[in-house]
Order: sequence, then C-alpha cells, then structure tokens
Amino acid sequence: MGFQVTADLTAVSYATSDQADDVAELRVNGAAWLALDSDQKDAAMATASRDIDSIAGTPPGTIGGFIGERASPDQSLEWPRTGTDYDDTAWPQRLVDATIELAISYAPAFAAGSDVLNPSLETGTLKSSKVGPIEKEWFAPRSADALSMARLPAMVQRLLAPLVLTDIGNVWGSGSVARGS
Repeated sequence: MGFQVTADLTAVSYATSDQADDVAELRVNGAAWLALDSDQKDAAMATASRDIDSIAGTPPGTIGGFIGERASPDQSLEWPRTGTDYDDTAWPQRLVDATIELAISYAPAFAAGSDVLNPSLETGTLKSSKVGPIEKEWFAPRSADALSMARLPAMVQRLLAPLVLTDIGNVWGSGSVARGS
C-alpha cells in the first residue's frame, strides 16, 4: 500500500514548499527551486497539483485516468479517492512525491516568467516559421498523449503510474484494463 499523508480536503497542493525544499537540497539541479521566493514556490506547488489533477479529465473508466472515485464532492483536489488500495482520507506518498518533482521541474521556467502549462512555440503549437531563407517547422497536434501522463517528466510518470488505469494487454484476444496499483 505504501506510505500515505493525511489529506487536507481544502488544500490547493498535495505537498508544501518546505517539503520540496528538503528534496531540492539533495537533488541535482535543485538550485533553481531554492532560488525561488516563497510565493513562487507556493504557486509552483499549486500549479503542479492542478497539472497532476488534469489526469482526472480522462473519461472515467478509460486508460489513463485515475483509479477510483473522488472521496468527497467537496474536496478541492482529485485525491483522496475511494475504490483504491489507498486510504480514502489520505494522499499516497507517491502522489506527494510526484507533486514535488513536478513543481521542482517547473522552477527554471517559472523563474523566467514562462507559463509552465503552455509550452513555447518550439514544442509544437506552430506548424512552421520562415524568415528569409531559414525555415523551421514544428508540429505536435493535440492528441491523447498531449492530454495524458506522457507530457509529464519521466520521474513523475513513474511515481503516478500505480494511481492510474493502465492497459495490461490482450488476454485471449480481448483487451482488458487493470488498476495500476
């Protein structure tokens, strides 16, 4: 089942900036996080939590969405959830860890004033640009991958994997879905 953190149903983040500071002090490239002021860190934590919660936007019961159901209609975040192997009054530690990792990964862009949830042109929102003889082409059409965990850093994906529905492949010719935990 793993370690869990008692959930605050009114919280705007699954972790605190103090928890992220502790991780960043021991992490490669943690200096960018530590250079942020407390308001920037709090905003990054809330943004990371909302970005993770966007996984819940996947239609219920389909591959890629969170397992279970929201524990309360009044909670501000998607976790805690019922119908899982996790306590429905707690956040799984891996969710807290994923939030911290995602927030820390935002630090360089956040410090530069970039919008961490809306990528630059070079990541695929413009098909091409031509200036004189120089032409650059990008293209990443909106797809299921753009809306799924595939857009998140690999470490965050690994931490969140047990919390989402995954395809376990074909069993005697029929597709099946299993919980990730």
